[in-house]
Amino acid sequence: MKTQSVSLRVHLSRQIPEAASRAFTIVELLVVLAVLALMVTLLATARAGSQPNFQGALCLNNLRQLMAAFTMYTHENRDVFPPNADTVSGVPGGNWVAGSSSGWMPYNSVGNVDAGNPNFITDPKWNLLAPYIRTNASLFRCPFDPRIAPYSGSDPSQFGQKIPVVRGISMNGGVGTKGNAAGGGDAPVDGPWLNGNHSHTANNPYATFGKWSDFKIVRPSDIWVLVDDDPWTINDAGMQIIAISPDTVDYVNALNNNSTCFSFADGRVETHKWKSSIWLHNGVPNRAAFQNGAFAGLGYQDWFWWASHATRSTITGTVP
Repeated sequence: MKTQSVSLRVHLSRQIPEAASRAFTIVELLVVLAVLALMVTLLATARAGSQPNFQGALCLNNLRQLMAAFTMYTHENRDVFPPNADTVSGVPGGNWVAGSSSGWMPYNSVGNVDAGNPNFITDPKWNLLAPYIRTNASLFRCPFDPRIAPYSGSDPSQFGQKIPVVRGISMNGGVGTKGNAAGGGDAPVDGPWLNGNHSHTANNPYATFGKWSDFKIVRPSDIWVLVDDDPWTINDAGMQIIAISPDTVDYVNALNNNSTCFSFADGRVETHKWKSSIWLHNGVPNRAAFQNGAFAGLGYQDWFWWASHATRSTITGTVP
């Protein structure tokens, strides 16, 4: 027993220094804490930087679902596209989605009461895509639209409340039909601003698209249909394009880190990063400033991408 006791003491005496040598020193502990603090900082930075990407993904998802609804509508209407008049017709079926979404920018300013009326989004009488979106009214705006408007719908329990504007998405002004409300039936829209003076007629010379078979000189994958519209200038549900020269009368929403979300006729969606600042503004934009910025260089490249993915000349196959 004595021999075993001595042996145990010797064994323990050898183990204690080894265990002590494996313990953290103050310096090592401080190093570990510093590394953890750095990791937390990097994670917080990454999460902050990913917020616009999350919002961008949400916007793309909205546009993807709306493009699917657009396609389902055409399948039930002889492949004919919905009406897309260059005005708020005020008549059921006169626009693919009714109402004006103008104003309410900046915050606490005034605007059109239609912008606060969800009925224009959920009622099939006013929104021809409503039967295909399962009353998901949030699809018609992207997170980059900061506008708030007084509720103006038909639900008395919401009277007096302020809500996000009901629509921030618009359709390519060269896509769609004139519609029965305007007396044009299934004829393709004229895309009136394509020639720069609101007198352009369909396919003369710039292509417009009223049904799937109208994609003759350009593929559906090359033409955008829906876009996140500029909150400073949005009005009706049509985004008008000038293709004859580097110019514009309607603007896209570039508040997503100078990029804009689009959906194309083949169903794909894209966040397009602009190379210049022609779409950026902190108030109602100045058309002359846009013209100067788009005249040459990166500004011209941005205008060319936008216009050449909206239409093509039936004579040259490009723009202008």
